[in-house]
Amino acid sequence: MKTTIDLDHKIEYKGYWFLPNDPGNAVAGILTYYPNEKILLELIGCFGEVSFELFNKSVTEDIIYGKTDDAKEITLLQSFRSLQLNFDAEFPIVRYTSSCMIIGKFINSLDEKCQYSLIASIPELSLWCQPNALHSLMRFDKKGNSNRIELSFSTGFQSKETTIDSTAIDSNTTIKIKQGVFYDGDYLEPKIRQHSYLEICKKKKCSLRELFSNLFMYEQFLSLATLSIVKCSKIMLKDKKLFQQIENAKFYREIYVIRPFSERKNLQSIKSKSFKFLFDYSTIKNSYSSVLQKWYNEPEELAPIRFHLIGSLEKRQVHSSIDFIVLIQALEGFYRRFRNRKYRKKHNMPDENYSKLFPMLESLINEFSDIDLIKQCNINIDAVVDSRIYFSHFMPKSPNSKAIDGWELYEQTIRIRILLICCVLSLFGFTNKQINEIFTKSDSDVLKLK
Repeated sequence: MKTTIDLDHKIEYKGYWFLPNDPGNAVAGILTYYPNEKILLELIGCFGEVSFELFNKSVTEDIIYGKTDDAKEITLLQSFRSLQLNFDAEFPIVRYTSSCMIIGKFINSLDEKCQYSLIASIPELSLWCQPNALHSLMRFDKKGNSNRIELSFSTGFQSKETTIDSTAIDSNTTIKIKQGVFYDGDYLEPKIRQHSYLEICKKKKCSLRELFSNLFMYEQFLSLATLSIVKCSKIMLKDKKLFQQIENAKFYREIYVIRPFSERKNLQSIKSKSFKFLFDYSTIKNSYSSVLQKWYNEPEELAPIRFHLIGSLEKRQVHSSIDFIVLIQALEGFYRRFRNRKYRKKHNMPDENYSKLFPMLESLINEFSDIDLIKQCNINIDAVVDSRIYFSHFMPKSPNSKAIDGWELYEQTIRIRILLICCVLSLFGFTNKQINEIFTKSDSDVLKLK
């Protein structure tokens, strides 16, 4: 990917701004992107006439267009208005805070369909699937002494050499892991960095909403694989209709999608290394395509379970009973949805009334009992069940209650999460033997028993 826009620094655009249904009423203003904070448009004036209604209404504009002083087309999405009025001035200062901006094209909505493809930089991806875009060659003289080291890399953006993996997740969508090289700096101090990035390709027209959904699902997949919260750091679009033909080559217009993040990451800021992941690309290389296809075509019933599991990976200063409740409810949900009577019959499991938590946990623990880490977990089922009742309903503890809290509850929470990871991995085709191997190779703190 090219790096013509640096999202780690403030970006400012001056120009005229207008609403799609009123292009003749353009207002001068400045758009500013503040890294890790916000996208702010400040207008000198307002759309339409100045009136006291400006103060009485809370307004959200779905789309705002802008033409900048360097001839760029900009689209702002979901912009929330605020005002600053100086009664000594003849015009108001109107501010809009936007959830997203698109540089390089006017779009009508997130649901507008075009022939798009999406390219995303995800810092963790370079560690999870390490690139091999740089090639070194050492040359020797006739005496056998090394006298020259050569570095080379492919410059073809669509070269086959840049593709590490290509997986069709449905009849219209292909997810590619690609590798590339950043070549920056000047003649005396060149800077060369290789990286892996994601490309989402569509055969037919699609909306931005579909592409963003595909990207979100991959972020979720990589979050599970790395056992950390993963978000892309840069998004670039390619519209097949927007290109310049020079001889036999097509050069597509760069269209950037910028969203403010609470915390942007780059490769240098990521402390975790690949051995801290649950698994990396090399670990599942042979089954990666089938796992990814199952991930994208998972039953809708898994979505909240996946969401809660990945949410539990976020690092917190303080842990509470809510963390425990969320995970135990996800585990219950998994059992009710994917270990129902039909499943138990197919796999010759006891067909009892498993509507209560104790037999659910007992069944799941038995299912994964040949995994070494599950053996070491030694989950206290009685304590988990009573704690689930107590913290869900805050009923008075009975004399015989085995409900726990504090550090003991935190210890059981970690063990419940490991069991839930086993459940999710099994759903995507991993056998107990493979899960055991994954756990054995990983040195992640998430898998360490406290």
